[in-house]
Amino acid sequence: MTLLIESLEWAVQFVVDHSDGDLFPRIAEMMAIRDRKAEFAREVAQKPLSSFGPGAHRRFIVPKDDISYRQATQLDPQDSIILSAIVFQFGGAIEARRRPVTQVFSYRFSPTAQHGLYSGRSAWNDFWTTAADRARPRLALPRLALPGSYNSTLGKKAGCILYCDISDFYNQIYHHVIENQLIEAGLPNQATKWVISLLESTTAGVSRGVPIGPHAIHLIAEASLIPVDNSMAANGLDFIRYADDILIFSESERDARRALGRLASILDKQQRLTLQQHKTRFFAPEDFRSYCGQMIEDRPINAEEDKILKLVKKYSGGNPYLTIFYSDITPTDWAKISDAVIRNIIEEYLRAGEVDFIRLRWFYRRLAQIGHPGAIDVTLENMEYLTPCFASICTYLASIQAITPEQWLDIGSRLLELLDREDVKDNEYFRLSILSLFSRSPHMNHFKSLAAIFVGSDSFAKREILLAAKASCAIDWLREHKEDFNGMDSWQKSAFLYCCHDFPRDERKYFINRFAFQRTFDSVLADWAKSGS
Repeated sequence: MTLLIESLEWAVQFVVDHSDGDLFPRIAEMMAIRDRKAEFAREVAQKPLSSFGPGAHRRFIVPKDDISYRQATQLDPQDSIILSAIVFQFGGAIEARRRPVTQVFSYRFSPTAQHGLYSGRSAWNDFWTTAADRARPRLALPRLALPGSYNSTLGKKAGCILYCDISDFYNQIYHHVIENQLIEAGLPNQATKWVISLLESTTAGVSRGVPIGPHAIHLIAEASLIPVDNSMAANGLDFIRYADDILIFSESERDARRALGRLASILDKQQRLTLQQHKTRFFAPEDFRSYCGQMIEDRPINAEEDKILKLVKKYSGGNPYLTIFYSDITPTDWAKISDAVIRNIIEEYLRAGEVDFIRLRWFYRRLAQIGHPGAIDVTLENMEYLTPCFASICTYLASIQAITPEQWLDIGSRLLELLDREDVKDNEYFRLSILSLFSRSPHMNHFKSLAAIFVGSDSFAKREILLAAKASCAIDWLREHKEDFNGMDSWQKSAFLYCCHDFPRDERKYFINRFAFQRTFDSVLADWAKSGS
């Protein structure tokens, strides 16, 4: 079984445009693979899928909020492309087996260049908006007046709403459940085996758990819940679901408690899953509608944020991935967004008794679309309180437009100071995120300081310093590390090959030709580096 060239080319462009996930820096080498997209797709498509063994993934502890963390995984770049291609090519068969979109809202497969693998970016808000509407009083209507998924509840008022969350869902998914669901969806045997082999490589052979982070994994995780959704429906539970969040609508609290028992039994019998006790709640309709309003992701904290979000939407057309260039924004509109306004918004979030990091991350992502520099100072001043937003902040800092090279140097100096903080020293993910910024802007050139810490750094940090050397045109420094190439891990080797592109033509050819590259990603990257284009 082989993948289609069209699927692989789409997957390459998808990873370039949308990255391999939302938690890690973009893989710089993907730009080279994009330039050789046809070559990469052709070489992979002409070989059996079983010949592409999993590569080396990276796992980090990432802050979720101010007191909790989660494991996040970044797949080997080749694995990320192949997994995305499999989901692109066969995702429709998985999607066809799922409950209606009016009942299960999360990660509905509908690949487009603009949104990636899944339909739109409003599913979370749609879930909570629908939930609030379901909790409103309803008029008694004839059974056949409104055909659809909820006929059994027509004429009934939701007297109690049960909110549940599956405990540690991604880490508890059994691989054999995924295998069975992929087989039921009609995926070719080799595609199913490849996915399971990849999952096992990220769990050290344990047959439970899927990586948190990669975009393509979401549909795989959703496939594992198809039997749970079907069983809930067969047991008469009136539910809607978004990923591991489940809402059940009942006439009374008594009925809701009975529904909780049935749900707990279904999860246990189907997959030995459990519910988070501290998140299980029973709501009266009025209280629940208020709670739903709090869960809407883009709900502005004040009128100033509302104005900024509307301005971003004006220029983006609602596309959360569209980069809006400074030159595209009128001077009048740009003047509406002052540093003081942005500082006030972020500080108001931080003044809250319980900081809403979900909404604050959303705000940073919107700022990143327009690259406004107004959040630089307030962010760097309060970084110790903003660590759950680290990934979004790094994306924002890399997006900044309309500032001078001197201002970039100042940002670099302040980021280097962050590296000396104890909480950053203790967390690999923080250091990775900070160091990655030095390869994203040629003006943030502090390479002398980075070179000084290279030898004593971890492998992931060395990779980022190598990439920063390319951005800073420190080619002679890079040349000194050619003899270390054999001892580098796969992620460092990939970065060094990418950097070799800037060596003199004969030098890069002679150096790269000394090595044989078994993985297609590396061989295509090496060809790109040798060619200089």
